[in-house]
Amino acid sequence: MSLESSKADGRDERPKGSSFRFYVLAPSVSAVRRALHRSPGGAKVVGRYDRETIECVHTMDEHSLGRHWPVIVSRLEKLGLRVAERPVTEKSVSEEP
Repeated sequence: MSLESSKADGRDERPKGSSFRFYVLAPSVSAVRRALHRSPGGAKVVGRYDRETIECVHTMDEHSLGRHWPVIVSRLEKLGLRVAERPVTEKSVSEEP
């Protein structure tokens, strides 16, 4: 499971209102929206990250994430989708020394 903070400084604290991103391998944004419809914990689709990956976000605190994450993963798997690591982009590869 790969979750990353939307905060610029990368702190691992989860103050109220912060969001964390996760990525789903899926053929379409609507497939992920259907899977996450009325899912617990406030998981939402942001949009297409690249051709194969859909970017999603959730606003759960650590306790809620532990309880709701298995439900979210199960809903995705029922539709043949899966959570993926953050894809590596060409830009981020070229920035490394």
